[in-house]
Amino acid sequence: EGDRFYVRQTTGGWILWKDEKNEFSLTASWMPLHFDPDDNDDPQMKHLDERKASAFLGGAYYRHENWGSLKVAVSGDAMDESGGVVGEISYFRPLRMERLTLTPSVGIFYSDESYNDYYYEVSGSESRRSGLNEYAAGDSWTPYVGLAAKYQLTQNLFLNASAVYTVLPDDVKNSPMIDRDDSFALMTGLSWRF
Repeated sequence: EGDRFYVRQTTGGWILWKDEKNEFSLTASWMPLHFDPDDNDDPQMKHLDERKASAFLGGAYYRHENWGSLKVAVSGDAMDESGGVVGEISYFRPLRMERLTLTPSVGIFYSDESYNDYYYEVSGSESRRSGLNEYAAGDSWTPYVGLAAKYQLTQNLFLNASAVYTVLPDDVKNSPMIDRDDSFALMTGLSWRF
């Protein structure tokens, strides 16, 4: 992370404007969500079409206060895999303890109908091939809670870890492709401060 550029989880940003309390950046994100029917053990799911991961371009605004920070972000599918638009509204508060920083967060993700249909729809032809019920998804709001940890190893090198728990909305969990009501993601990595 630097004065003009940053990498936060799977998003890179170019800070266009920043003052003591406000920050606006252009963003590029890698959305790793994908589906490969060849990797699935379910015989019905093997007859579905592949869904690919994609890159998203957009913008993010942060408002920093003593009580924490607010984030509003929106981005669109730059590779046109889904043609979708996603967004996020969140609150987070970094808690600094010498070399360790813990950042709890709470927020909500938005996914439009095009995004959800690409990843969770079962088309008529897929239904006929697989025997799964035909399904079309609408747009959705997905609430989440998270916790990120950053530990300073050297002056510029940091060890990062984050965990996010989400409650799946009806338009996602009602898809025949999904067999759960929630999800949990854990990411780890290293970052360098420029």
